Amino acid sequence: MKLILPIAGVGLRLRPFTSTKPKGFVQIAGSRGVDHILKKIGSSLPDKTPIALITGYKKQQIQQYVEENYSNQFNPSFIEQIPRGYNGDIPYFSGLGHAILLSKEWYERTADIEGRLNPNDSLIFLSDMIPVNNYDFILKDLEKEDNDGIIGSMTVPDEKTRFYGIIETNKDGYIYSLVEKPEKTKSNQAIAGVYAFKAKAMKRLYEILDEQYKKHLDIIDTLEKKEFQLTPALQQLVEEGFKLKSASFKKGILDFGRPEALLNSNRILLDAMDSDYQKHKVEIIDSVIINPSAIETGTKIVHSVVGPYSSIGKNCVIEDCNLNNVVIGDNCVLKKIITRKSIVGDFVQIESIIKNHMTIGDNTTLYSDF
Repeated sequence: MKLILPIAGVGLRLRPFTSTKPKGFVQIAGSRGVDHILKKIGSSLPDKTPIALITGYKKQQIQQYVEENYSNQFNPSFIEQIPRGYNGDIPYFSGLGHAILLSKEWYERTADIEGRLNPNDSLIFLSDMIPVNNYDFILKDLEKEDNDGIIGSMTVPDEKTRFYGIIETNKDGYIYSLVEKPEKTKSNQAIAGVYAFKAKAMKRLYEILDEQYKKHLDIIDTLEKKEFQLTPALQQLVEEGFKLKSASFKKGILDFGRPEALLNSNRILLDAMDSDYQKHKVEIIDSVIINPSAIETGTKIVHSVVGPYSSIGKNCVIEDCNLNNVVIGDNCVLKKIITRKSIVGDFVQIESIIKNHMTIGDNTTLYSDF
């Protein structure tokens, strides 16, 4: 099996946190978002499974982090998606379809290790959508002989279908329609950012993407900033007779691409996790920790109440605080803070503040007198 992880995008909806790091590096439930994803997929596959990361924004951070932390678990390669343009100093890219197309040469030349799946089968998964359960059921469905590929799906409210790629299936679960962000639709089954293909379907998908991208370039001047999407190529696969089935993530997919969604996803992940912070090297002095909460290595908590649903990163100092339903990044110092439903980035120092719903980016120092 070959893995493809597009992670080039800027993550504008997660500003200010993505001003200094990739969106996949935003903290959630005690780890970076990309950590949750890679650990879940890694648990379903043998070590040294090849993975191509399609990078762009903050590419050096991504490459360094993955090489330092995941080179034993995966065989990583890095493919850069060049920005198509800039809004001020903010790059914009050509979209998911183009990102996948960039992996074609890597896919053709990469040898896979032996595993239970065909070495040329592929799994594409996005960097800002975390499954509550793992990917194993997708891979098991792909092994069956009744399909050419599996598209992960999730149920979304009717009023939110226009924000997702939407699929329609027949009674046997085979997909007959895929539409990107439709204004109107009969279905509320959204693409969950997970795509698995057998070798024949993947080869044809690359060919279709190549054909469609050339047409896209011919009209690009009239489509300023419009992205080249993957969904139309999947629709053509279906129309050509490839059997793509839908597989629903019953426990849901956590989309942490917006601050309000991040807090909700943090709650759901903490509910599903082991909250035994004592297995980490943390120091708790005269404090109360209300589970579910996650406290990472090197953190010291003094005279404070933390939780429930609070995620504290590595090497933090929390003193004289009351924190409820918060996400705190790494290397932070919080003193005399009372807050709930707040998100704090990395390397933040704040003191003497009583305020809910705070959003504080990385490298911020903020003090206030009571």
